[in-house]
Amino acid sequence: MRNGIPSLGVLQAFEAAARHQSFAKAADELSLSSGAISRSINELELLVGVTLFRRERQRVILTDPGTRYAARVRIHLEHLRRDTVELLRHSNDSSLDIAIGVSFSAQWLIPKLSGFYRQYPHIRLHLMGRDQPNFFNDSNFDAAIYFGRSLWMGMQGRCLIDDDDLLLVCAPSFMNGKQCLTLQEIGQLDRISLRDIPNAWRDWGLTVGLTGSGENPVPDHRFEMYVMAINAALESIGIALLPRSLIWRELQQGRLVQAHPTTLHSPDFIYCAYPDHTALNKAFQVFEAWLLDAVDVYQEHAVENRQRFQSPSIESIKPLNPSQAT
Repeated sequence: MRNGIPSLGVLQAFEAAARHQSFAKAADELSLSSGAISRSINELELLVGVTLFRRERQRVILTDPGTRYAARVRIHLEHLRRDTVELLRHSNDSSLDIAIGVSFSAQWLIPKLSGFYRQYPHIRLHLMGRDQPNFFNDSNFDAAIYFGRSLWMGMQGRCLIDDDDLLLVCAPSFMNGKQCLTLQEIGQLDRISLRDIPNAWRDWGLTVGLTGSGENPVPDHRFEMYVMAINAALESIGIALLPRSLIWRELQQGRLVQAHPTTLHSPDFIYCAYPDHTALNKAFQVFEAWLLDAVDVYQEHAVENRQRFQSPSIESIKPLNPSQAT
């Protein structure tokens, strides 16, 4: 708290929780976890020295001081929103051309964009499916988000995710009610392979000691793009090794399930790169800050999911160190 004023994030969390009278619904609206909302409310109550919610079993109920405070906070947040909208309406930097890998766009970014547009309704993102550095030579993209092992030469930027896992996943129908498939069962299933991680099945097999299937090897179903492989797994075509970052929704919804606790560290990291002039673009600064917050929330959920399905007896293949990337 600075000068007696709680942070904007804390106030937004409180206002949403008060409006919904639910930490979970507030978390969904703000693309945060329920734990993050709860921590913000606890922080606010500690700062003001007043109980704002009564916790009753699975419910939260506003106290009388909480009700009055929520009404005032809502008015001030609405004034801030209107002022921001007005400022953005008169800004020349209100649209961004983003080059992005098709699979990462479809599976990770786009499902989160409604939260971005609720906060910044006058910034428009033009997403173009690109994943190679040479498009900057003859195009005017403001930034690129891509799988890779280093920042592209001559670009500013940062690594967004450097600890992605490759999970062995399948449609729930393959599990027959089990929590985990045996290596023998896995060895008998059709495998889904990808162009960008051609050695994934070999590495996973070496890790668990799965060598092959004799004279009649299980066939691979090969796909060029992650989004193709994800849909193939959803349609029960086979079992797949896929990055957690691209299947977080399918796992959350139960449409894909982790079939075995052994994971590999993805050989590719996820980067955001941009030319020098983009760093001065106000709209991009807003988008980058939102993007980093979204990554933090994703990472928090990823840690929770790893802890939920973790085998202490099996080690994953160590990740490539970014400094060793070529």
